[in-house]
Amino acid sequence: MRLTTSWLPKTTAMTYPSACMKKIRILLADDQLLARAGIHALLEALPNHEVVALCADGQQAIDEARRLQPDIAILDIAMPGPSGIEAAKTIRQFDQTIKILILSGIDREEIIQQALAAGINGYLLKDFILEELQQAVDTILSNGRYLSHRVEEILNNIASGEEKANKVSLTARQTEIIRLVASGKTTKEIARQLGISPKTVEFHRSQLMQKLGVHEVTGLTRYAMQNGLIN
Repeated sequence: MRLTTSWLPKTTAMTYPSACMKKIRILLADDQLLARAGIHALLEALPNHEVVALCADGQQAIDEARRLQPDIAILDIAMPGPSGIEAAKTIRQFDQTIKILILSGIDREEIIQQALAAGINGYLLKDFILEELQQAVDTILSNGRYLSHRVEEILNNIASGEEKANKVSLTARQTEIIRLVASGKTTKEIARQLGISPKTVEFHRSQLMQKLGVHEVTGLTRYAMQNGLIN
């Protein structure tokens, strides 16, 4: 994580009256001791923030969330036992009020989507500076959603790709190919059914992937389902 010397909140940041404001109770889960200790120290440096539980695995995070009912649970993803995403899903099942912030070094598209589907409130990458950590916490506690800039870029690229794919027009042959691919047919089965060579099937499939901006068969299947090409 990046640290700056000017980490104290600027005048535009939210201020906390020390005498009257209730402390924000935080559960922190990360299996790496040094990361856990460093993030703990940063959180405790923020005004009116209190770390009430330090957890080294997903199951401990679930148990402590159930017992302590913190205001916010900050979860790493790659932990022993249930992952941070699985822990988030479980916490959501028994408590809808706990805010959940994923704090991870993983910025892969499929992982981000899985985390969002689990009902998290924010996704912060571990190269943050302290002002960003406070902004993330403030945002989700105010019922907003916080995403690191890189995460937002990834999600915007996904949305742009899907919008582009939905506007693509396919030839009759390409429509046949994608329908059969999405139905689970093998290359040889498609070739036999359409009376063409397997190499021709592979060529059309490659052209479809390029045209739709996808990189695997699951992307073709998703497009076919979204556009009513298969039931």
